Amino acid sequence: MRAERIRRALSRYRSTLGGALVVSGLLVAFAILTILEFSPATDYLSFDIYLLTSTVLIVASCAFFQLQTYNKQQSQILSMQLKENAAMRGALDTHAIVSVTNSAGEIIDVNERFAETFGYSRHECIGRTPHFLYDGKDGTRVFLEIREKISKGISWSGEHSAVMKSGERRWFQATIVPITDKSGRLIKAISIRSDVTSLRAAAADRQVRGLLDNLQDEVYIYRLTDLSITYMNNSACQRHGWTQDEALRRRILDIDPQLDEARIRERLAPLVRGDVETTFSLTNESETPTEISTRLFEQANGEMVFISLVRDVTERQALARAKLSSVSMVSHELRTPLTSIAGALKMLEGRFTSDLTSQAGELLKIAARNTDRLLFIVNDILDLEKIEAGQMRFEKEHIDLDVLIRDAVVSHQTYASGLKVGLAYSSDRSGAMIEGDPARLMQVMANLISNAAKYSYEGDVVDVSVTDHGTAWRVAVRDRGPGISEDGIKKLFDTFAQLQAADGVRREGTGLGLAITKRILDKHSASIHVESRLGEGSCFYFDMPKAQMQALETDKAA
Repeated sequence: MRAERIRRALSRYRSTLGGALVVSGLLVAFAILTILEFSPATDYLSFDIYLLTSTVLIVASCAFFQLQTYNKQQSQILSMQLKENAAMRGALDTHAIVSVTNSAGEIIDVNERFAETFGYSRHECIGRTPHFLYDGKDGTRVFLEIREKISKGISWSGEHSAVMKSGERRWFQATIVPITDKSGRLIKAISIRSDVTSLRAAAADRQVRGLLDNLQDEVYIYRLTDLSITYMNNSACQRHGWTQDEALRRRILDIDPQLDEARIRERLAPLVRGDVETTFSLTNESETPTEISTRLFEQANGEMVFISLVRDVTERQALARAKLSSVSMVSHELRTPLTSIAGALKMLEGRFTSDLTSQAGELLKIAARNTDRLLFIVNDILDLEKIEAGQMRFEKEHIDLDVLIRDAVVSHQTYASGLKVGLAYSSDRSGAMIEGDPARLMQVMANLISNAAKYSYEGDVVDVSVTDHGTAWRVAVRDRGPGISEDGIKKLFDTFAQLQAADGVRREGTGLGLAITKRILDKHSASIHVESRLGEGSCFYFDMPKAQMQALETDKAA
């Protein structure tokens, strides 16, 4: 604005001066002519002098007039350039994030987009170095690299991350241009940035989806809000006979007509509450056993989506069955002699304990105890084989889950006391009716309560509870032991899984209890989950469908 005012003032001055000189030249020429005509000294002056003088004055006046015309043209060009520069500045302010720093690296100016993008007011930025915008150690490295470059009069261009006032981390493509004086000393630097966060996210998304498209496993990505599908890989599309565009118009419920939204959300609820992953098995319409692993993920735009990986586990189950079959065969051969040995040892304990020395009596008790343990392992293996082969009978009846859990807690009081651990039971109501096999559900509770007591420390209390959870009764067993790592949770329900305790203390176990527990609950349309934090303990819980809901599911299956 100041330059424009000066330009206009000079233009007016030159125009006035040029006109005045032309008029003055003509007046001088006329005066000389008058002097020559009336002066007594006309004899000493020739007409040639008059002509020469007049000509010089007139030519000089014309030359100055041409100079004035040229200056006016240059002024018009300058005015147009100023307008173009203003338009370019406006366009830059609209589409780019601009800041200016002085020779000390302090911000002396920012445009509106800078303030809007980073969330700071202009007043909050002025006088500070841009270092407060850069992210972590890597950001500090980039900042120092930029300072080194521009201090030498060299421009810097590249990508860097920055932290907004809100704490959000974004990526920018930046060009920083130094402005120096004639001696090369830095005067100031102009920084021009573009937000490329979405471009980077899109590129990463294309790369990930390219990898997912080539997986043999089926991959489904769908929204938390309405379960609408946002992505299916090639394997998933081929299975359902859909194109990618058709898949985007579907919901996850459309992949199987038997899927129920309430049931799906119930299975996904642990992820919403903070679980890392949920996995369950099912057999689809082609009788192919599949395993579905699901995680909750936040996209770059903040939208929450579920990612489900559906894997054919036919081969894995066949190998597991072959392994279990071999072990079961040995177990069958062992059970009869072990039963006989256990009976003989109990008879010796009952009849001849008084005739034995204290040392011999103690050895007899150890032998009996270890024989019982071996029989317990053998029976677990045989139970697991029966479940896998579909030969285990489940005699379901109408039972009160509250009464069953109370009985399980009472029956394990002695075991827990031996470990100097307490058991506490709570229920928000009685009459928690279900359809289930009481003997098998008691086996489930025995596994969960004994594990919780075993992994608790002396003086701790294991909490057992039954609560109303909408369409199901939730049974939870919580300990305050060492906790389980995320990797450990993934393997927890595998056959023969024996995890190293986080506190390094070795506990006895076969690695079969939780595998059997999960399979028994699967037969009751119940899902088991675990929440755990290292050093804080673990909570195992399962949701048993209420009697009326179970009846509805049975009718649907029929």
